[in-house]
Amino acid sequence: MGLRERKKQATRRALQEAAARLTLERGLEHVTVEEIAAEADVSTRTFFNYFATKEEALLGDVPSAPDEEARRIFAEGGPTGGFVDDLITLLTASLISAEGLAAHREAMRLRKQLMEREPQLLPGMLARFHNMEQELSRAVAERTGASPEDARPQLVAATAMAVTRHTVKCLHFAEGEGVADVRAVLRDAFRHVGDAYSPPND
Repeated sequence: MGLRERKKQATRRALQEAAARLTLERGLEHVTVEEIAAEADVSTRTFFNYFATKEEALLGDVPSAPDEEARRIFAEGGPTGGFVDDLITLLTASLISAEGLAAHREAMRLRKQLMEREPQLLPGMLARFHNMEQELSRAVAERTGASPEDARPQLVAATAMAVTRHTVKCLHFAEGEGVADVRAVLRDAFRHVGDAYSPPND
């Protein structure tokens, strides 16, 4: 990643964290875009280069739809060939990258508080999960050779997103927490879902 891109990511992250801090201090209705920009030490015009609204800045970048390369690898049967492990890899990449988990730790912790204190943000977050679910459903259909309209890829994607929401709730975003912890929570959640719906032993 070049210097220019790193600077853009740093500015985006600074705006997200400034929006979260000010909103937690004052409440969403009492924070303006101008104040968020000033807190991040950028102009209002710069704010609008990154976000259309303060709500968009508060929601941040998680979850995001899988990038094209990660989606292609999954759809083609990779990276390991094991469906659940590959799905976990795809979901982890959508939640946060290895570098981003450390870089965004404070922002993620603040966002978790925001969802509890500012429930009007929840529809926007749920819309993001819905968009990601649609992308996952298409990727699962492509990998399995099913039609995107079939029930199986849609149910797999819906379950995966429920597991992802559960994971976000379970993570503490503590200093020692890493990508391996994210994957462990995802894997445990999928196992619990499988156990709950597996046929009872005779």
